[in-house]
Amino acid sequence: MLTNKKSLLALSVASTFVLTGCLSDDDDNKVTPPPPPPPAVVVPPEAPAEISAVVFGSVVDRATTDVVSSEVSFFENGEASTNVVDVDGNVTSSVVSEDGSFTFQLKEGASVSQVTAVVTASGYVTKSFVIDLSDFGDGDVEVQLPLTSVTSEGVAAVSKDSEISGGSSADDITASVEGDKASVVIPGGTTLQDADGNIVTGNSVNLSVITGDTSTSTGAAITPEGLESGDADTIVTPVTVASVNMVDNNGVKIKKFSQPINVNMALPVSKGFVTGDELTLSSQNEDTGEWTTETEKVTVGALSTTDSNFYNASFMTDHLTFFVASQEEARCTDGVRLLFSGDDVPAGGLYATLSSSDGYGVLFVKPNAASSGANYNPNVSANAEGQLTITDREGNSWFASDGEIPLCGDVNVTLASPVTYQSESLAIVAQCSNDTDVSVGASGALVKYSRTGKASKVAKGDGAGNYALNDMIDGETYNVTVKYKGSLADIADAAFTVTADGENETRTESLECDTTTGGTGGTGGN
Repeated sequence: MLTNKKSLLALSVASTFVLTGCLSDDDDNKVTPPPPPPPAVVVPPEAPAEISAVVFGSVVDRATTDVVSSEVSFFENGEASTNVVDVDGNVTSSVVSEDGSFTFQLKEGASVSQVTAVVTASGYVTKSFVIDLSDFGDGDVEVQLPLTSVTSEGVAAVSKDSEISGGSSADDITASVEGDKASVVIPGGTTLQDADGNIVTGNSVNLSVITGDTSTSTGAAITPEGLESGDADTIVTPVTVASVNMVDNNGVKIKKFSQPINVNMALPVSKGFVTGDELTLSSQNEDTGEWTTETEKVTVGALSTTDSNFYNASFMTDHLTFFVASQEEARCTDGVRLLFSGDDVPAGGLYATLSSSDGYGVLFVKPNAASSGANYNPNVSANAEGQLTITDREGNSWFASDGEIPLCGDVNVTLASPVTYQSESLAIVAQCSNDTDVSVGASGALVKYSRTGKASKVAKGDGAGNYALNDMIDGETYNVTVKYKGSLADIADAAFTVTADGENETRTESLECDTTTGGTGGTGGN
């Protein structure tokens, strides 16, 4: 009991002290409340740096210039490139493009003068192109890669299925293009092997043969690029070609055989050869773009029994790929020099196409080419003749020669613009969703624009979020795609349309921005 009384007394005294303090009017005991925290300020992201030089290109149908959904693989010296990167810096040796366009850069520090692009597309002849990168770094490099449809006049193709067992067939496996323009005979009992020499395990194979009539410009155009003579004074001119491929039902490519097989190609009489002549045989690995000079020769046989305009030319081989029988001709040492007059080359540049039975090539005419400007292509023969056409990237014709003309040396070209072009500016602003008064110019984005079905172009930025949409056809609708970069990478890729009417365009994107305390906020910029 005594203990409890002491506790009650202590509690009573403590309460007295507390009450006394509360009732005191002593000014020295006033409490000052803490100041309120400073308001949060929304901070705009740092404006991304502009994308440096890029290689941008389009895969198009050779006849229509419409874009082609395709796969583009990049190689250096027969190996998948490790120097080709996307605009995010990721190595990308292969690109699947639904809209036929592709864009790449080179790895920082890489010294690459050219890459080989192997292009495949359903319904088209696979072809490799050599992309010249000697001007890369001084600005963008623009390329157009034309493919030839297997149904084109001057091209013939056949595809045939055969049953196999244990990696071979007891009967001959054969395929012949209509009119015997090309044929393949694989003797019965031949073991079919993949690229590493392994026997294939499928129970059926598909053998496909494609050939081009090299007396026509279309037939000559299917020859892959990069075939060189090794002699600075000569060039290699294909005279007959055939692409031979085989794949089993497991998707494994047959590349080798246990014994030689026979391949026959049609050689145009117009090429000037006769029965008994022998031609150099070259083959290209269609998977890598690498060329090889074969030890086998192509022997010119008798005239075809189905078409007296062709000789039968045949050879034996133990592998499958793209085959070319060729001759060497004196090189045009002056190259092709195009001298322009008439209308100025537009800001988007033009394409000069050289097309003949001797070969096929496309030159990009730079936008700064004036009336005295020139472009060079040394890879033609001294006596080369062909059709010369100049078009914009959408296929609109600026010039077409009257038939085939001499191409070696100076070629006078009078340019005439076929359409009215409009150029506009597209201003893109990134606006903070948590304070719409705060924004920054959306610089550093990859902006492409194109007309439906036609080749695209990359719009260059000025570092403040403004992009130049040049050379759009007046009144037409263009599809624009935007991939945001750097500090704006959280903004979703955009796709929209603009009308080519000469009126500048604007677009605002929203993103949540960081905040800080203190300061006054405001609109961001560069």
